[in-house]
Amino acid sequence: MSQIESYKKKKKTYYKVRNLYLGRNEITGKKCYRDKCGFKTKKDAQLWIGETLKNTSKNGISGKQTKIQTFRELYELFLEHQRKNTKPSTVAINRRYIELHVLPYIGEMKLNDIKPVFLQKLVYQWHDKYKQYAYIRKVASQVFKYGVSLEIIDTNPMSKTLIPRPKQAEKKLLFWTKQELNTFFEKLEDFGNQKQLTYFRVLAYTGMRKSEALALQWKDIDFTNKKISITKTISMDENDQQYVSNTPKTINSIRTISVDEETIKQLTIWRLVQKESYFQLGISTTNEDQFIFTDTQNRLYKPQRVNDWLNYLIDKYELPRITPHNLRHTHVSLLLEAGVPIKEVSERVGHKDSKITMEIYAHISEEQSERAVDTFMNFMKAT
Repeated sequence: MSQIESYKKKKKTYYKVRNLYLGRNEITGKKCYRDKCGFKTKKDAQLWIGETLKNTSKNGISGKQTKIQTFRELYELFLEHQRKNTKPSTVAINRRYIELHVLPYIGEMKLNDIKPVFLQKLVYQWHDKYKQYAYIRKVASQVFKYGVSLEIIDTNPMSKTLIPRPKQAEKKLLFWTKQELNTFFEKLEDFGNQKQLTYFRVLAYTGMRKSEALALQWKDIDFTNKKISITKTISMDENDQQYVSNTPKTINSIRTISVDEETIKQLTIWRLVQKESYFQLGISTTNEDQFIFTDTQNRLYKPQRVNDWLNYLIDKYELPRITPHNLRHTHVSLLLEAGVPIKEVSERVGHKDSKITMEIYAHISEEQSERAVDTFMNFMKAT
C-alpha cells in the first residue's frame, strides 16, 4: 500500500511517496515498488502516482517496451521467449529462417514504419525465391504477434498480408525399385562396414526416419518377438549440437513395429561387432542405455553424417542417386506394391495421415499402369 508522507527540509514542508506497488517485473518476475520525494504539495505527489501507474500500464515495469524500436530488437526479445517455451530444434529452424530471410529486409526498420503493403511485397519475393515462403511468413508473423501481446505494437502487420497460391511445380518422388535396393545391399556387403550395413538395413526395411534410427538404443529392440520401439529422435539445437528428443515429430511417430528375421539377424551381428571393436578401444557398450549407432568415441552422430555415408556409396558403386529419406519412400512403395493396405503402411512409418502414403501410391499406380500397357502390347506382338 503506497503512502504519502510529509517531511521538513530547511524549514520547508515537502512530500514523498513510499512503497508504490507497480506489479511484477515482466522480465525478472520480481515485485516492483517505487519511492519518490521532493514534491512541494500533496497533490503533486498524487498526480505523480497517477502518471506512474498509467505509464507502467502502457510500457511495462521494466520500460523494456519503450526501448524496443526495431524489428531486430523485438526479435531478440521473442527469441528469449522461444528458448523457454519451444523445442531447441524448433528454435534452431526458426532462427535460420528469420535471420536468413527476414532480418536482412526489415531487421533495422522501426516497428511503426513496417506496414502491410511493404510486407506484402516481401511475401511475394519469398514466394518467387523459396519453396518454404509460407513458413518464412509464419515465423515473421509470430514475432509481430509477440510484440502485440506485450503491447509494444498495436497490431500485427504481417497478419494482414495474403499468402500467394502455391506454385504448381511438378513434384517427383524418388525411391529405388526392389532390384535397385537389392543391388545396394549387395554392394554394402562387399563394402564390409557392418555399422552402415545394419543402419541402412534398418532404414530400408522399417521405413524409419534417419534421425529415429540414429536415436535407437539396444533396449528398443525386442529380439525375441522381432519388434522395434520407436520413441525418440535425434535433433539439432541452435548451436548445431545434436541431442536426443523424446518429443516426436507427430503423435503418430511413437510406435512399435514388427521387423523381419534378416534385419534382426543383422542387428545381432552388429551388436557383437560393436561390443568387440569398442572394447578394443577401451569403451564398454554393455550399458542398458547404449545407443546402436555411435562414432568411434561412442558419441551420437549428427543426422547429416548419414547423408555422407550414402553419397559415398552411391558414388563408389554408381547407384541411382537418392537420399536417406528416399529409402523411407522406398519402403513405403515396396509395401504398397506387395499389397499392404494404405492405412497399415501409414501406421508403420508414422505418417501423420495417409496423404503422403497416397501420393506414393498414386505414383506407383501410374507406373504400374504404364507397365500394364507395355505388357499388353508385348503379348499382342508375340507369335
